[in-house]
Amino acid sequence: MHHPILVFGTICIDRVRRVPRLPAPGGYVEILDEQLLLGGEAANTANALHSWGVPVRLCGNSLGEGESAERLRAMLEHHDLETKFLESRGGQTPICDIYVTPDGERTMFGKGFSSMAAYTEASAVPYAEQEWFTAEPNLGAVAREAVRLAHLASMKVYTMDFIRDDDPIEPGSFWQCSTDWVGHRGDIRKNLAWVQRFVEARGCFGILTDGPHGFIAGSPEVPVRHFEPFPVSGVVDFTGAGDLFRAGMLFGLNQSWDIERCLRFASAAGALSCRGLGATTYVPSVEEIGALAGRQA
Repeated sequence: MHHPILVFGTICIDRVRRVPRLPAPGGYVEILDEQLLLGGEAANTANALHSWGVPVRLCGNSLGEGESAERLRAMLEHHDLETKFLESRGGQTPICDIYVTPDGERTMFGKGFSSMAAYTEASAVPYAEQEWFTAEPNLGAVAREAVRLAHLASMKVYTMDFIRDDDPIEPGSFWQCSTDWVGHRGDIRKNLAWVQRFVEARGCFGILTDGPHGFIAGSPEVPVRHFEPFPVSGVVDFTGAGDLFRAGMLFGLNQSWDIERCLRFASAAGALSCRGLGATTYVPSVEEIGALAGRQA
């Protein structure tokens, strides 16, 4: 049975441009093609969960005003994501320019993100006892307040990319981040030690993803160990792989799967999502993910 999941955070327009390579300083590269897509960590995660049949409450930044805001709302409606908790309270519509090279790597430039928190209220979020809540810190103090309020409401909390010492990561909660922000990219031994220290200090279940090097996961109760990545052919774009990993974890946790099954499903979901451009054009099905994970989902 799928219970509602509250996803709080960034909702934006991704302007995805494929390029043959990134130019050297002062150089020039021709853009191969461009697409406007629904993006943002919260929207990416919510879109995947919804496509897998999970009821989602999507909350986050103001959609902005004017033509861009209307385009973003239309994108949300196209993906059949409920917008009743989203408002256009002023400010700019956040837009992320993403340049994707043939190896799937992406380089991002944003506009309108630094002002999002000024038009967002944590108190307006529909917290519900014992339901899952997830957030990322792009909305700054507002996001941290939303996490605190979710804890106070006795929600089950899953945070992503919260790395400050004063971040509200409570014992018994779930935490996910990538080596883009903490840890040591490509060094499994150092990352094992880093995650062990982190979960002992925080009392949470910690997951540190490291792209092609797999991920580290564990808690004070579950031994911290390294998981190999799932090999996937036809990689197009790594954008949103972490968001799909998070969605995969929440999909399993929401159904009370055992932790090993959740981790395998999440890893397979993140890997498969790299076959599409952007994070919302291609969401692998539960059946595809289950087949790659080696377990019927």
